[in-house]
Amino acid sequence: MARPLILPLSQCHDVTLTGGKATGLAKLIAAGFSVPQGFCVTTEAYIQCLQALGFVENEEWQRARALSGDERASALGACRTRIRQAEIFQLAVQWRMTLQALSLAPSQRWTVRSSATNEDAAHTSFAGLYRTHLGVILSDIDSAVMDLWTSLWEERVMSYVAHTKDQTAPRMAVVIQPMIDAQSAGVAYSIHPVTGRSNQVTINAVPGLAASLVDGTVKPDQYVVEVTHDKRPILVRKRILAHHSQRLAVSKEGLQVERFGDATHIQSSLTDAQLFSLAQTTKQAEQAFGHPIDLEWAFDAEQLWLVQARPITTVRPASNLTNDDCEWSRTNFKETLPELPSLLSLSFLERFMDRHVLSHYRRLGCCIPEGLTAVRVLRGRPYLNVTLFHILIAQLGGDPSLNAEQMGGEPLQTIPKVQPLKGAALPRALWMMWAEMRRVERSGPRLFREMKELASTYRREHILHLSVEELVRELDRFGPWLEGRDVTFGIVGGVGQCLGVFSRFLPRWLGPDWRGLLNAALQGQGTVISAQQIVRLAELTDIARDEPAAGTFLSSEPWIASGFRETLADTKFLRTFDRYLEDYGHRAVGESDLMSPRLVDTPESILAIVRVQLIAGSPSQKSILLRQGNARTAALARIKQRIGRRYHRWMLFMWCYRRVCRFFALREANRHHLMYYSTALRSLLVRLGDLLVEQGRLHQVDDIFFLTTGDRDDLLAGDTRDWKAVIKARRAERDHDAALEVPGTIRDWETASEQIVTSDKSERNGVLSGTPISVGNVTGPVRVVRSSADWSRVMPGEILVVPVIDPGLAPLFGLAGGLISEMGGTLSHGAIIAREYGLPTIVNVEGAMARFADGQRITIDAASGTICIEPSPQQEDRWS
Repeated sequence: MARPLILPLSQCHDVTLTGGKATGLAKLIAAGFSVPQGFCVTTEAYIQCLQALGFVENEEWQRARALSGDERASALGACRTRIRQAEIFQLAVQWRMTLQALSLAPSQRWTVRSSATNEDAAHTSFAGLYRTHLGVILSDIDSAVMDLWTSLWEERVMSYVAHTKDQTAPRMAVVIQPMIDAQSAGVAYSIHPVTGRSNQVTINAVPGLAASLVDGTVKPDQYVVEVTHDKRPILVRKRILAHHSQRLAVSKEGLQVERFGDATHIQSSLTDAQLFSLAQTTKQAEQAFGHPIDLEWAFDAEQLWLVQARPITTVRPASNLTNDDCEWSRTNFKETLPELPSLLSLSFLERFMDRHVLSHYRRLGCCIPEGLTAVRVLRGRPYLNVTLFHILIAQLGGDPSLNAEQMGGEPLQTIPKVQPLKGAALPRALWMMWAEMRRVERSGPRLFREMKELASTYRREHILHLSVEELVRELDRFGPWLEGRDVTFGIVGGVGQCLGVFSRFLPRWLGPDWRGLLNAALQGQGTVISAQQIVRLAELTDIARDEPAAGTFLSSEPWIASGFRETLADTKFLRTFDRYLEDYGHRAVGESDLMSPRLVDTPESILAIVRVQLIAGSPSQKSILLRQGNARTAALARIKQRIGRRYHRWMLFMWCYRRVCRFFALREANRHHLMYYSTALRSLLVRLGDLLVEQGRLHQVDDIFFLTTGDRDDLLAGDTRDWKAVIKARRAERDHDAALEVPGTIRDWETASEQIVTSDKSERNGVLSGTPISVGNVTGPVRVVRSSADWSRVMPGEILVVPVIDPGLAPLFGLAGGLISEMGGTLSHGAIIAREYGLPTIVNVEGAMARFADGQRITIDAASGTICIEPSPQQEDRWS
C-alpha cells in the first residue's frame, strides 16, 4: 500500500512518516486538546521529490558527514541547491485542494513548520534548529516547504546529529496550519526546567505571537504556577514581568509589529485565570503523553490553543521536597524573640530545633525528608518550616489543619502529599508520645526546680572568679545538661491532643461559639505561672495603697524612679517587689534571645506600671481573682447546659478540660523555667564578654552576642581574624536589616525579598477580623506598643496593639482593656496568659501595627474575632 503524501494532523501517528511535531499534535488532538486544524506534508512526499532528482539522501548525508570544515559546508550547500530544483507542482496541487477543504477565507495567513523525523523526540528535541514560516500567503507555501526541506542539510543540524546515536539521514515532514491571531503566546513546561519540580508549571509569555520569544530576541514574562499532587493549580508562586514596547501580530496583510502607547509597557501577558487554565492544561497534556513536556501555546480572543508539544529532554522530574518548596512563618518564633535576634541566639535556635524538637519526631519513627530544615533566616529574622510540621503531624495521624490556629500564622497553601505511619509503627509512635506526656507530668516539677537552681548557681557574683577557659568549660556543659531535661515536646503534645479533641467534638456539641465558651472556661485557673505575675502586680498596687511611703513615692509629681531602693528601704512594698523580681525578674520581652535585657535589669519599668495602676485606681488583687473565677464558673455552667443530659459527653469534656488546664500550666511553667536556664547562660556569656573586652579582643561586652558558637571557639583558639572588624560589619548589617520590612509568611523563598506586606487585607468596611483568643467586648483608645520604651505610656483601659503577644508583655495586661496582635496562635505562650487573665484578645490581624494609631477608638469583640473602627471626627463631619 502506497504511503500517503498528505495527512490530516489527527492521523499523524507514524513518526517516520509525519515527523515528531506532527505526531505530537496528533496526540494532543486525540486527548481532546484544542489544536488549530491543519495537515502534514509527509516524509514520503519529501523522498519522492528527491528520488525524482536522482538524489540518494543517505549516500549524500554520509558523504557530507565524513567531511569537515569548508569541505562539509560546500557539500551541504550543493545538496541544498539540488533539492531546490525538485519539481513539486503536482504535490502543491494536492495541498492546495486540502487547504481549500478547510473552508477558510482566501486572505487567511498560514504557518508552515518543520516536523523532522528526529525532531521533538524523547532524547533529542532539535529545538530551534529548523525553520518556521509565519504569516505565509497561499501562493508562497510552495517556497516555504522547499525551504524547510533544505534546512535539513545545514551544518548546525549535522553537528547536532553527530552527538546522537542515530547517524542516518533525517527526513522532513511539514506541518501547515492557519495562523492564530494570538493575544498572547509562549511556552509552558510541565515541570520546573531548572529544579525538575513536578509540582511547578513554568510559563514564559509575551504579548502577541511567540516568534520573538522562541528565537530568544525578547525577554518574556515569567511565571511559576504551583499545582497540587492531583495536578490542580493553587497559586502563582512567581511572577516576573518584563518591559514590552511592542508585539508581533498577524492580519490579512501579514505579520506586523504593533507598538504600545507607553514607552515602558509593564503589564502581565496573562491573567491569573489564564495562568491557572494553562497550568492545568499543561499537566493534563503531561499525563496524556506519559512524561514531562513543554508546550507552545497561544491565547486568541476566545480560547487557548496548543501548537506544539515536545518532551523535556534535559531535566529529570524531582518529587522530593526541598526547603525552597516549603512555606515558612515568623509567627511562632516572633512570639518570644525580638524583631532581630542576635546572631548567637539564631545559631542556638537552629541547634535547639534539631536536638529538642525534630529528634523527638525521628524517635517516634517519622520520616523527615532529606534536606529539609526546621529553621531558615531572612534578613536576620528566623522562619519556621510550616510545611515540615504539617508533614510530621500528618505522619502521626493528626490533623495538620489545626497547626495555623494553634501555632499562629497563615494556613498552609500548598498541601504536600503525606504517607502516614503504617502497621505497628503508628500505635508504637502514639504509645511513645503518651509515655512522653506522662513523663512530663511526673518529672516536670523536679526538672523545673533544677533549672531554677541553675540560675542561682551562675549568678554574676558567683562567677566573677572564673577565667576565660573556665567560663568556656561551663558554657560547653549547658547543651548536654539540657538533654533529657527539656519537656517542651511532651507538653505541646499534651495540649495539642486535647485541643484536637475539642476541635472535633465541641462545634457539634456547643455550636459555632464553642471557642468563646472554651476560652472563658480556661481563665482564672490560678496555675499559669506567667499569668500570676499580673495578679502579683495588683498585690503590689494594693500594698502601695495601704503603705504611705510607697503610695507617696509612686504618686509623686514629677516622678523619678531612680533611687527607689533608698526611698523605699525597709518597706513592705520593697520586700514584696524584690520577691516579685526574684520570681519574674529573669523574664523579658524577646526573652528567648540571650542578648535581651531581663526585667531585673530595668526594674523601673515594672514600677512605672504599678504607679499607673495606683493612680488610676485599678482593680485589687481580690477583685481580679473574683472576676476570673466568676467568668470561669459561668462558662462551665453554659457548656454543661448545652451538652445536656449526655453524661458521657460531659465526662469526656471534663477529662480533656482538666488535662488541657494541667498542660497549659505546664507549658507556661516550662517557658518560665527555661528562662532560668537562659538567664544562667546569659550570665556566663556577659562575664565572658567582660573578660574579652579586658583582653582587647572585643570592643564592648555585648559583642559576644554577635558571634556564633563556632566563631567563639575560633576566637579563643587564636584565630587571627580581626574580630572587632567582623563584629562591626555584622552590626552594620543588622542596622540595615532593621530598616527592612519582611513578610510574615514566605511561600517562595527565591523571591521572598521582593514580597511586600500590605496592611489592609483583613479590613472590610471599617471592620477587621482575626483569630479570637480570649472572650469579651471592649471599647477604648488604641495604644501601639513597639518596645518596652512604650510601657510607661500605657494607660488603664487602652487596647494594646502589638506585633506579637510576647510573654514579656504580661505586666501590661493588668492595665490593658484589650489586646490586638498581628501574629499569634491559640497555643502561643502569650495567648495562654491573656486567656488565663481574661483579657479580650484577637490575634492574626494583618497589618495591625500600621493600621492603628495611638488614641484611635475601636471596639473589639473577642468572641467573634472582629474589630470595629470608630470613624474619626472628620469622617463624621463628611457623613453628617
